[in-house]
Amino acid sequence: MMSFRRFLLKRIAISIVLTLVSVSVIFLVLRLLPGDPFSSLIASGGLSLEQVEELRAQYGLDEPIHVQYVKYLQSLLTLQFGYSLAQTRPVTEILFPRLLNTLILLVPALVTTAVVSSLLGMYAGWNRGSLFEKWSIVTTTFFRSTPVFITGIFFLMIFAYWLGWFPSFGMRSAIANPEGPVEKYVSMDFAEHYFLPFITATLYYSGDFLLLARNSVVERSGSEFLELHRAKGLSDMEQLARAGRNSMLPLVTYFALRMGMLFQGVITLEVVFAWPGIGRALVQAINQKDYPTIQAAVFIMAVAVIAMNLFADVLYAKLDPTVSAGEGEM
Repeated sequence: MMSFRRFLLKRIAISIVLTLVSVSVIFLVLRLLPGDPFSSLIASGGLSLEQVEELRAQYGLDEPIHVQYVKYLQSLLTLQFGYSLAQTRPVTEILFPRLLNTLILLVPALVTTAVVSSLLGMYAGWNRGSLFEKWSIVTTTFFRSTPVFITGIFFLMIFAYWLGWFPSFGMRSAIANPEGPVEKYVSMDFAEHYFLPFITATLYYSGDFLLLARNSVVERSGSEFLELHRAKGLSDMEQLARAGRNSMLPLVTYFALRMGMLFQGVITLEVVFAWPGIGRALVQAINQKDYPTIQAAVFIMAVAVIAMNLFADVLYAKLDPTVSAGEGEM
């Protein structure tokens, strides 16, 4: 018990340090870039130098960098991200709805992939050398190795532009006017916009789960406990079920890790399909040098990734106590 507590405290401390490093790097990078959000206003003649200096003072950009950094950390700790420089409204009003849109797209895609690809991978591993195994490995490896934006553009060209079966961008039609949060995400119009990005994300994630499940079953197919089940006269499907159950540890822990990498590829996916998520909001904020929005978006993504990796470490240590015991002895 003591070794697990020590393991947990160590992982929490590492997660806090990683979060601090991530948010500090983005703060410094933004300040080291030439110009600021208001420099273009002078060049275009939209505002005078005095007016721009007033704006810089209003948003605290005229203060020493260490003062800005302290205020920046305070805003992150209190989740008070301030106002967008480009849209002049609270950053939370911009990002939180976008974050929900991203999660609605990616979480179902990841869960669907984890379940379906794991089952297919187990079946492929049990039928080693079959045509199904060969084609499943080739197909999933192809989509996993192909950049997600290439797959997205390919699907748009075929199903949106050539065949016209699905809309080419956005989360709903311009004429759609949902009356509430349920109608916003539960309608045929939303489903039509949702299908292509959902399939693209699902195929992108599928290779890892299928290969991991397939390899786990292959490793266990010749084990002694399965030989015992064969001797008892169990059918192939019953043996596969038991082999699959013993393969769940790496699959469960990898699923938690994959949740931590949920935002991997989300920016290009949302840009290709013009999906109004947090990744696309980050791209727009970078183009506008909108410091508060960029900082908040990176903070949210970093916390999500680090928290889910922490969860994966803890889950693995719970499922396999030798992990925490081994670190406790170090």
